[in-house]
Amino acid sequence: MGKLLTLALLFILMACQSESDSPLKSIKLKTPQGDIIKTRIVYSNQDMERGLSGTKSNDFDEEEGMLFFYLYDSEKYFWMPDTYFDLDLIYLDAELKVLDIERKLTHHIGRENETEIPRARVVWSRHVLEMKSSSPIAAKIKVGDKLEWISKLGLKETHKEIESILNQKN
Repeated sequence: MGKLLTLALLFILMACQSESDSPLKSIKLKTPQGDIIKTRIVYSNQDMERGLSGTKSNDFDEEEGMLFFYLYDSEKYFWMPDTYFDLDLIYLDAELKVLDIERKLTHHIGRENETEIPRARVVWSRHVLEMKSSSPIAAKIKVGDKLEWISKLGLKETHKEIESILNQKN
């Protein structure tokens, strides 16, 4: 009976585990300088369209990033509707090597005056990492750096899992 109760409690604890603890929702990235970026992953069209829109500055730390996880290389288009802080956009290849960086993309509170909403230049890449422009970690990242993926699932396994999830939705 004790073993059964223990198994039941373990199952309940696992079921109650925060979705944000999932390796498909959040990971850590390590910079060549040794800094750790707590990283939220987005990969569904809905989550990518929302991005950091509506996120208040105090709800997104200086050591935090949002990784737009794409399955394929393509031109990436980003804009800043309903954002509350300036962003650095860090464009990455499939192996997380930094290809390009757009610094201090100006925030734009609200969605009105659509033509005035700041837009990033178009960049060919696989993934895009957004961080606060005020982040001391973001300031140290440079083109050519390679970020290290730290997660229960490796980068390639994550790619396969996300691909499977997205294919099931289609």
